[in-house]
Formats: sequence, structure tokens, C-alpha cells
Amino acid sequence: MLHLHILSWILAIILFFAAYENFSDRQGPSPYFTPLHMLLRLFMLLTLISGAVVFFQTMGGDMAAQYGVKFLLGLITIGLMEMTLAKKKKKKSSRNFFFLVILFALLTIGMGIWLPMGPLTAMFN
Repeated sequence: MLHLHILSWILAIILFFAAYENFSDRQGPSPYFTPLHMLLRLFMLLTLISGAVVFFQTMGGDMAAQYGVKFLLGLITIGLMEMTLAKKKKKKSSRNFFFLVILFALLTIGMGIWLPMGPLTAMFN
């Protein structure tokens, strides 16, 4: 399940950047914006479901609180992605939300790498 989770958030981040760039402030959305946004929502849902499964697998462990913080950071990241695209769609300033998405995505990824089920920890154990 961890591999599915990693694949889904990588694709979600790529789709977020693609959807963000396919909406022009002057001309509006490109023909690719709506399909990209719908595909992004699908991968956001897949990321949430696989993340919840990973979270509930680690509930009895000694690092449950850290996994809870990571789950919360992931929820914030996904929420900010959706709010950024909604602001961009309404032609409002979305630059601050864009940078917040990057910040929270890096925090979430960093915490996921640091935790015991993370890829680096698993590689060196």
C-alpha cells in the first residue's frame, strides 16, 4: 500500500503543477485544464485513501503521533492544492497559496521520508 501511496502523491503533485500552468490569467483555462483538474482530484482521493490505510496500519506503534501529524500535513497540502486552483479559476491572486502548497508538500514529504515506514529508513534498516 505504501508504493501506491507514494505513486499517487507524486502524480498528484505533477498534475497540480500541470493544471496550475494550464490556466492563464488573461485567457482563462486551456482545453486541458478541466481534464487535468479532474484527474488531479482522482489522485488526491487515491492519496487520501492510501494515506489513511498507511496511517491506520501504524496506529498501535510508538510513532503514531508523528504519523498523525504527517496525515494532518497531507490533508492541509491537498486542501491547499484545491484552494489554489479554485482561486486561479476565479482569477484571484493565488501566488501565496501556490507557495504554501510547495511548503506544505515539502514538509509532508520530508516527514514521510523521516518516519520508519519511509523509503530512506526502510532502505538502511
